[in-house]
Amino acid sequence: MVVGSGFGGGVAALRLAEKGYDVTVVEAGRRWADTEFARSPWQLRRVLWAPRLGMSGIVRVHVRRRLLTLTGVGVGGGSLAYAGVHHRPGAAVLRAPGWDPAVDWTAELAPCYDRADRMLGTATAPPWAGPDSGGDGVLRRVAEDLGAAATVGPVRVGVHFGTPGVRTDDPYFDGAGPPRTGCTGCARCLLGCRVGAKNTLVKNYLHLAEKLGARIVPLTTVTLLRPRPGGGWRLHTVRSDEPLRRRGGVLDADHVVLAAGAWGTVELLHRCRAAGTLPDLSPALGTGTRTNREVLVAVSAPGMDMGPGTAISSELRPDSRTLVQLCRLGPGLHPLAAALVPLALRPPPVRRFGQRTALLLAMEQGDSALTSRWRHGRMSFGPGGGPADPVRLTAADTVADHYARHVGGHRLALWTNRLLRLPFTAHLLGGCPLGRDPRTSVADLHHRVHGHPDLHLADASVIPANLGGNPALTVTAMAERAFARWPTA
Repeated sequence: MVVGSGFGGGVAALRLAEKGYDVTVVEAGRRWADTEFARSPWQLRRVLWAPRLGMSGIVRVHVRRRLLTLTGVGVGGGSLAYAGVHHRPGAAVLRAPGWDPAVDWTAELAPCYDRADRMLGTATAPPWAGPDSGGDGVLRRVAEDLGAAATVGPVRVGVHFGTPGVRTDDPYFDGAGPPRTGCTGCARCLLGCRVGAKNTLVKNYLHLAEKLGARIVPLTTVTLLRPRPGGGWRLHTVRSDEPLRRRGGVLDADHVVLAAGAWGTVELLHRCRAAGTLPDLSPALGTGTRTNREVLVAVSAPGMDMGPGTAISSELRPDSRTLVQLCRLGPGLHPLAAALVPLALRPPPVRRFGQRTALLLAMEQGDSALTSRWRHGRMSFGPGGGPADPVRLTAADTVADHYARHVGGHRLALWTNRLLRLPFTAHLLGGCPLGRDPRTSVADLHHRVHGHPDLHLADASVIPANLGGNPALTVTAMAERAFARWPTA
């Protein structure tokens, strides 16, 4: 039984089905056809997940005193709403504190990254309007201002860049995958790709797993794990789309793979320990939770035109620790305008806000951490060591200032950052460290929970350090490494 259908869950489903296991994937969200995703960001019921409010979208918002985080939901998990960026961290990142030194992570993950790149169809984002035009051209000029011209360039993304808007047979798996349509540069990646160009997990891992007999059960939330006498597990579930009735069910499995993300997996384990079904879980549960030290700033100008492209198209490094990526929203007015506050007296242009606004997502390598706890029936966070998570980064502000000067615009920031001083992340990591000592790690180096060799972890909860970049490819690679070690059924 695989709980969650994101990057780790997708890998688990396919690789275990290939080895002959009987696989069922349980997913809290619904299944989506490409044409069912939101046509515009204003269709909030197709964007946000809040069943009590009648919303069944692909993004769930969690707000706590020390953190605001976004997580993916739906068959395909975070791949439905991510920008498709496949960041491959350098060797120094994989040697940072937190990575168990008993493993040469750089060497062991290298072939797994290659496998993940092939499966997810990694390609270089093309310059839709030319490398010196639109928003990407401005970022290039900013890099020159900062003496960082050698660091600016296109991002690597999991997107099919065939003939724009033209549907063809599967180009990735010798025809075994679904038909694909070439990217049109609409920049709506974060809403769910209606074109069918983004390489979400339903186009690769999950599609191939289902062809091998794996079953996917959507709209089902696992609320509790209970070990069965004699081995295996009993999973207590409720219907996700019936928040008031909470109609329950029970599923049994010999092995369970938790792949519900750094929020969902850790929350479920906290709940099980509090309920007494897993009382011997490591005291390290919840430690090493990280935000990837993200900050989002924006630049808006009445005369700017970001141009077509993927949601995230290019990036630069203003210093050795910080990565800044250029994000676009697509044409038209966007509800995100209500979440941004000007850092000057001038209000942002409301008309054509998406075309006239550049978002700058900054991620910084740094050893800051939170510790999650279970209090009053829900997960909360306290300090976990290192500096506090940032609500602003000097390097990001510098890039934004130069960007604004080039376009004659002004800077904006999330009001939750600047007014509430609330850190934000779309890349929650950690909470279930891997290691050899059950006192300091939740699972062993093969992703098996200490004391429960038939309970496995396969998601961002096992990433032990800020990556300083988008984590999807690393989650996939780590899962590939874990399930390559399983024997044939």
